[in-house]
Amino acid sequence: MKKYLFAVIFFLSMTPSIAFADEDNDVQKTNRIDNYETMTISQSGSLFYSVTNEIIQGAKNLNTNLSFIGRANVGLEKITDEYGNEKLSTKKDYLYSISVKTVEKDFVKYIYPKKISEKINEDLIIISELTANLYSIQIGDIIHLVGLNGEPMEIVVGDIIPDSELGWFEAVINKKTGFNLGIYRNIQAIIWDNKITENHLIEFYRNIKYDKIKVSNKNSKPNKNWVLPNALVKQMFGDFQIKEKDGTWIITEPKWRNENIERISMPIIGRTTCHRLMWEPLRGALNQIKAEGLADTLSREEFTTSGGCYAPRRISRFDAGGSISRHAWGIAIDINTKSGYVPRVVEIFNSWGFAWGGTWTSPDEMHFELRDLSASVSKSSS
Repeated sequence: MKKYLFAVIFFLSMTPSIAFADEDNDVQKTNRIDNYETMTISQSGSLFYSVTNEIIQGAKNLNTNLSFIGRANVGLEKITDEYGNEKLSTKKDYLYSISVKTVEKDFVKYIYPKKISEKINEDLIIISELTANLYSIQIGDIIHLVGLNGEPMEIVVGDIIPDSELGWFEAVINKKTGFNLGIYRNIQAIIWDNKITENHLIEFYRNIKYDKIKVSNKNSKPNKNWVLPNALVKQMFGDFQIKEKDGTWIITEPKWRNENIERISMPIIGRTTCHRLMWEPLRGALNQIKAEGLADTLSREEFTTSGGCYAPRRISRFDAGGSISRHAWGIAIDINTKSGYVPRVVEIFNSWGFAWGGTWTSPDEMHFELRDLSASVSKSSS
């Protein structure tokens, strides 16, 4: 009951997000999701099937609107133009990895303009601008994908739009097309209605047995330990083709690896292998920790035996839609794998451009992840 009470108090303290359109607005604008009160339910990774079923039951009990957003990282094998000319291809047994969002056909019109929603419902793929620039993709090109089920798929590019409008995914398709790629898992449930009340929270918290869920609306404050989306990671640290080893561990493309992954000695933790752009912020954070007399709070032994930086793997298995771990880029580091960090160490890493995993929906308390290179530039020049 304490959990329910806290959730109700938290929700009622938020400003309602509803802003109905004026009567002279056209139907398209009136039916946008921004004109409804909303709440979202998510958990780390993807929603468990049990949680999904409990959300569906709660929506039925409330007689409210519900839609699910899916996601997976699928393989990109080749790109051809509309005439069949090859524009990009991967090495034998290698694929690029792209993050694909799936949206239900009945819901897509609520979140994208008519021009975009119609193309998604026509089984076309919408590509983000950063991704289009990275792979030289144009409207009308044919994307050759490999799904989680290992099945190939050819899909035509319907449009290219800014990453922010795409929700910082690299591509969007409808759920029917996603099923053909083996994308069955949902990352988020969206509930929307003319009015969301405390009854909605009570119902969903009562139904959902799993404790580690996140309930929010558009006014919820983002976690200060946010991380970069895939497209920006690729832009900042480079992109690589991958070859599967066992579904979790991967082999990164040798050319990219040779150009970017280095092994040198760092203060406190000794020799480590990371991305070349990690050295300045990591050295800066470790030197500041040392200067403030906190070096003994970091365990070189734990880092050596069970921590590390560069580790080419997925967060979860490929057949579960697993994203590529930031360790595969060598921009994440685990040091105290068992003993945790004192608060000041976390503050120092934050100030040097690192996110800490200890505040995530599913906490990863040993994990620091580079997200901002400008922090180290400003500190070094001051």
